[in-house]
Amino acid sequence: MRKLMILALTGIAMFTSSVKAQKIYDFVSVDKQPEYPGGIRKFYDYLGKEIKYPEVAKKNKTQGKVFLSFTVEKTGKLEDVVITKGLTKETDAEAVRVIKNSPKWNPGLIDGKPVRVKYNLNVNFNLSSGTEKKAAVKSGIKPEFPGGTNKLYSYLARNIKYPEQAKKNNTQGKVMLAFNVEKDGALTDVQVINSLSKETDAEAVRVMKSAPRWNPAIDQNGHPVKVKYQMAVNFTMS
Repeated sequence: MRKLMILALTGIAMFTSSVKAQKIYDFVSVDKQPEYPGGIRKFYDYLGKEIKYPEVAKKNKTQGKVFLSFTVEKTGKLEDVVITKGLTKETDAEAVRVIKNSPKWNPGLIDGKPVRVKYNLNVNFNLSSGTEKKAAVKSGIKPEFPGGTNKLYSYLARNIKYPEQAKKNNTQGKVMLAFNVEKDGALTDVQVINSLSKETDAEAVRVMKSAPRWNPAIDQNGHPVKVKYQMAVNFTMS
């Protein structure tokens, strides 16, 4: 009996270790990104309804962003919610509470199968004319690559293929691009507005056309809107 008990406990331990060891994918590494049911607009609607501006934060006129990261599990449940850049103890706790209580998301997919995905976002606390603003949706937000600027740079670094002709000619510099971030986060009408070379221009356009959907701009009424966006893609040999 004791031997059977040891075997059973060993099996439980192995199963637990296996679950914990399951790979967590980066947001840009999956075929389909995890998403709040109904899309980004519904997510901001959820934040707007659920966040309770802490009384201490209102009293102290605390405003700003709380940056969080969490794992979207295969089931769509949000786990391991942590603050990556806090604002105050009270706003941080409220942001964590609301994310932990979020309905299950649609999980990320690779080859049609759900996988665990690391996700980053920020929750904005803003007061205006003495009126409580519950979330970023109320103050309007700019479009953003999923996970923020650092994730965008990581995406570019992994995906840009330095053109052979550009390397041969020692071509270095910036390609300035303009494109539309659509209401659903898709990037359209990618154009070069400041050229570097034919080869680097083409590569910069290719990579941005292949980018995952962005978090779209949100207007003052909480609606996603189409906006024009400009950015530079840097080609440097070192």
